[in-house]
Amino acid sequence: MGGTDQMDNNISCYRIGIRSKKWYWPIFTYLIDAAIQNAWILYRKSGRKITQLEFRRNLSQTYLTRYQVPARAPGRVPKAAGSNFRVCNDIRYDGLHHYVIPVPEGKRRRCGGDNCGSRGRTMCCKCNIGFCVDCFRNFHTQ
Repeated sequence: MGGTDQMDNNISCYRIGIRSKKWYWPIFTYLIDAAIQNAWILYRKSGRKITQLEFRRNLSQTYLTRYQVPARAPGRVPKAAGSNFRVCNDIRYDGLHHYVIPVPEGKRRRCGGDNCGSRGRTMCCKCNIGFCVDCFRNFHTQ
């Protein structure tokens, strides 16, 4: 198979499936699928072994986390099954705009560090996870 056939085959595996009455919507979703497929190929050529499904999941998780709407309900954010952290590694280790800030309304939050059960009034403004000062640096540098 040539390059175009492989691209069409890869896109058909995980096509965006949103229906609409607008005439331009299939063109728009095809362009997004083609861009994601090309990005996946470039990512694989850089030496990383990852399936297209894993790449799409990481991509969507990164965008959902980076451009999320703040939650309104109080309470602790549940950890994902099989994951040690509630923030994807792309955001966790990017080194940009991670600051210790006081928790809104002065409430206490449980520390998100490993094996730390303390409750403090500080959090990371980007990750939206409560930390004691000692665990903050360890969480973003490990």
